Amino acid sequence: MGNIHNLSVIRQCFSYISEENFCLPISDYRVRKLTTFKSIKLILASQLAKWDSYEQISQALRTSTTLQESLELSSISGSQISRRLKTIPTEILEGLFLELIGKVKQKALPSGIKDKQIRIIDSTCLKLPATLASWAYVTRDHTQIKIHVRVLVLTKSEEKEVIPEKAIPTTGNVSDYETMNLLVEDDGTIYVMDRGYVKYKQFDTWLEQKVQFVTRINENHRVWQVEQELPVDPDSNITRDAIVQLGSAFRKTENSLRLVEFLDEKGRKYRLATSCLDLSAEEIADIYRQRWLIELFFKWMKQHLRLVKLYSYDPQGIWNQIFIALIAYAIAMLIHVSSGTRMSLWEVLQSLRLLWEKPNLLLETELHRRSKSQSNKGRQRGTKIYKEPPIMNTSVGIIKPRGK
Repeated sequence: MGNIHNLSVIRQCFSYISEENFCLPISDYRVRKLTTFKSIKLILASQLAKWDSYEQISQALRTSTTLQESLELSSISGSQISRRLKTIPTEILEGLFLELIGKVKQKALPSGIKDKQIRIIDSTCLKLPATLASWAYVTRDHTQIKIHVRVLVLTKSEEKEVIPEKAIPTTGNVSDYETMNLLVEDDGTIYVMDRGYVKYKQFDTWLEQKVQFVTRINENHRVWQVEQELPVDPDSNITRDAIVQLGSAFRKTENSLRLVEFLDEKGRKYRLATSCLDLSAEEIADIYRQRWLIELFFKWMKQHLRLVKLYSYDPQGIWNQIFIALIAYAIAMLIHVSSGTRMSLWEVLQSLRLLWEKPNLLLETELHRRSKSQSNKGRQRGTKIYKEPPIMNTSVGIIKPRGK
């Protein structure tokens, strides 16, 4: 394979995927060109480069000797890529994603620190065209799927990032609480959830299993019985801290839990149900505030990877695109944490896109360029603000003075 620094960036990205895991005699039966392994690498390249269509993927392969050498494939039609995407076993992609995320966690998590970690679960929707995805119909105005995700909060100095640990794609009519059993585990960490995950029976199960959770509840979730009102600092934003049973005579929690109510900076009221009895009310409110990190993760995925505009509208094709996007995220994050760069994850992905055909040594130089330049910023010039129309050395265009 040669010196790692002499590899192209895209081949270095492919090196994170081992071909040993892709012995698929049935799936690849009579397949001469686009095997499962080559299909995954090609569509992964399209995610990293954010190519727009099957035709653009096909064109990139035809015109790039680097990609041809990496895949040992000179050309393939867009229709063949389309058919192959829908037949890749999704279980293989899920397993590959989990393997890569495991490597990210080994490098990113401080050794020996396991207690009081925070995991967040939530879902995001991807809208689909009703004419092409009738199988995902929810209502007349909504044809969509959901991605239910669990992330681990990663604390780096003052910055906080998340590592996606698990993803479950579903049709849009699957409620959040229907997947929480698959996302929440008894692992000693604190699970943070929003209002879609309120289910009294599940709360009781978690309380019996000593699962730690912080969940926001609505005003219509009433208090059935108050066991103890805990003292509250009148100078804090906490308005109530109590041990209660939630519900009504018709449906209620059998076990007691903690109710924390607080006001945010804009005076909006939040109500939290939690099993965490060893933390202060202020700490519980701060833990819930970290839920916005998963919203930032969803926004990042939709903006920087190909998830909003999909290649395929076949169910398995969409599932596969989701996991390949997560694999691309995991590879970018693995490069990010391994390199020790001070760049953001988006800047790392941007560098991958700009340099994907270049030698990997050039990428390593680029990832550390900013950290060298930050120590010597030189003269900083702010943006010049013109109070009067500037003098221009051109006769093109019109600048009209502001009215007085």
